[in-house]
Amino acid sequence: MKYFSKLIREQQNEVRDLTNIARSITSEKLDAIPKIEGVLLTGSVARGDARIGPYGVMIDLALVVENKNDINLDDIFGKDEEPHIPYHCVTVKGNIGLQIEVVEKARLFKIREKPESAIFAMNESVIISDRESVLTKWKRECFIITDAQIKSRALNNYFRFCYLTGEYRLEKWMSREAFIQIAQIFNEAAECYCNFLYCINRMFIPRKDWLTYLTFELANKPEKHNFYMEQLYTSYPDANFIIQKSETMRDIQKWLERYCLDKNWL
Repeated sequence: MKYFSKLIREQQNEVRDLTNIARSITSEKLDAIPKIEGVLLTGSVARGDARIGPYGVMIDLALVVENKNDINLDDIFGKDEEPHIPYHCVTVKGNIGLQIEVVEKARLFKIREKPESAIFAMNESVIISDRESVLTKWKRECFIITDAQIKSRALNNYFRFCYLTGEYRLEKWMSREAFIQIAQIFNEAAECYCNFLYCINRMFIPRKDWLTYLTFELANKPEKHNFYMEQLYTSYPDANFIIQKSETMRDIQKWLERYCLDKNWL
């Protein structure tokens, strides 16, 4: 099943309407402000999976400026309705709101210094307004992943996976019957496996709340991926299940090793 594709299809009408709201707000309130060099649609609307549910939905906008002090969001949008979160939030209508961030241009061009989840999120953004083609240049130049970076990032996750799932580590904790600790170690190893898949698919690694879901969409993955994921993310704190899960880990390690050898990385 194409999990994310199905979700995109289901939400496409709502996403279209929310995107149009973002474009209207940009043209009515932001395009006339010279200090705003561009506007990015980010978050779930940009990604295509936004849903207007019982708790409503927030449209995420990033306003790109030279200096944060150049604009006052209270003057543009009114008072922040959610001062306890680090964005300026206002209601658009009903249960649809805006969540606004102001980003300095210099910081935007240093996006590759951020954690991968932040890079992934900004790479998914959609340009709504681009006064001097600054954001077009940023999109073109700042999200390139070289072959050398693919290799380095993938190998880092491969070696970490091997370290976490080694027989020495398993025996040490099994002897103590520390099954919950082993489950935690295997959870980290599962993340390394997912990370490896994003790397070899020339993608940045998303936040953990999207980490597993998007792997089912990846073109380059093991044939047994669905089975692996079911095994990796099912846990019972007992010896028999730990042994069964460790066998799955060994099978995954063999696949990872074969992939690395085929690429002449090892």
